Amino acid sequence: MTDQNKREELSGAVEDAFGFNFRSLKTLAHLLFLPNRVFKSYAARDQEYSPAIRLWFGLIGVQVLVSALWGGWAGIMRRQIENGDPAVGEMYTQISGGRVDAFTSHYGDAMGVGQPLLVAGFTALSVFVLGWFRRGLSWPARLNIAMGVLAAGSFAGLLLMPTLIFPQFAQIGWAAPVVIAVAYFLTFLRGAPGVLADTTGGAWIKAFVYALVLVFLVVLAGAV
Repeated sequence: MTDQNKREELSGAVEDAFGFNFRSLKTLAHLLFLPNRVFKSYAARDQEYSPAIRLWFGLIGVQVLVSALWGGWAGIMRRQIENGDPAVGEMYTQISGGRVDAFTSHYGDAMGVGQPLLVAGFTALSVFVLGWFRRGLSWPARLNIAMGVLAAGSFAGLLLMPTLIFPQFAQIGWAAPVVIAVAYFLTFLRGAPGVLADTTGGAWIKAFVYALVLVFLVVLAGAV
């Protein structure tokens, strides 16, 4: 077997396991460190990078895999209730009518299946904001950019999963949504020049507006 065949086989194994291939890993790395290059590629539709929605679902798959090590999302929620403020635990007991296990199991099912689909659907609505920022930008380019920003925030969320799992990190768990929102903002800010904004001031204003819109849509999806 040649080295090229070995690389292709390894790439296929990674893709089968996580929905990733090496182009996806390149896309993620460049979204984090060279977002303007990725945005320009999506705008030009030159197919240098993986479709961002595929990348995002791959990251969700990794989150599900990590959560499974602690009993899935349901298990993580149970740990949070058991290790958290007793008053919060009592609140969940009242909300669930004393059926906390059934409540957390339903939560785990929603997080593993329904929540990613709802977040993707609601995030897709932000393409209208991107069209307002840059008229003439194609719909596929808008969707890729929107999902690319979401993927950058989801990667930050993946790194912050220990704050949900380990009691010693519980006190800083409140910062996770803030860090994810900042990831949205910085990815857009660094990716927008020449694609969605023509001036530095415009990039800052649009990044702030877009981050707020994206946070609102993600929270709305979670509420639904």
